Amino acid sequence: MEPCNLILIDDHVVFRESLKMLLRPHPEFRVAGEASGVADACAIAASTHADVVLLDIKLQDGEGVTVLRDLLRQDPGYRVLMLTMVDDPARAAEAFHAGALGYATKDEPFESLAKAIRAVRDGQRYLSPTVSSAEVEEWRKRAPSGDVLAVLTRRERDVFDLVVLGWTSGEIGARLDISPRTVETHRARILQKLHARSVLDLVRIAAQHGLLPDERN
Repeated sequence: MEPCNLILIDDHVVFRESLKMLLRPHPEFRVAGEASGVADACAIAASTHADVVLLDIKLQDGEGVTVLRDLLRQDPGYRVLMLTMVDDPARAAEAFHAGALGYATKDEPFESLAKAIRAVRDGQRYLSPTVSSAEVEEWRKRAPSGDVLAVLTRRERDVFDLVVLGWTSGEIGARLDISPRTVETHRARILQKLHARSVLDLVRIAAQHGLLPDERN
């Protein structure tokens, strides 16, 4: 079985070195790259294959959520696990809104962190047990309704508009000059970001917020 390739983005060298030391005895994980901040994070990710990106939520030169959004604009297929010292439901909700798949705290036992990495690798959501899922959901609901699609990238918004009109992945790909497989990746990210389970849910969201396009342009 191929190891799970990881990219570590954290401005604390001691933490990165400690985490690599913890990961070293476990052949299922491999650190393929690392970055210390916003400036080099996307460049490292672009040049390194990663199954999971471990991203500090607060960096010296900027916010981890900003890096997260930049990564997903670069490639919507990135699977990102946010790492933080703060078990803050509001920050967790913000991270999930921005497209993170996981939110873990740095003081979790290694086995919990390994569980988080595996979950994110497999496309599953992970929330640290120290953070209240009910409070995260409450913060998510507080997001301004008129800004419900702000969590989507420009390309995801293009795909969203066509999906809710009933276009197939093939039709959307032809319209946007991207492959059907890329469309499917965008659709999966849209469902995740909007906490939807189906295209019908997306149609309902669009209708509820007056975002349903009138016709096929």
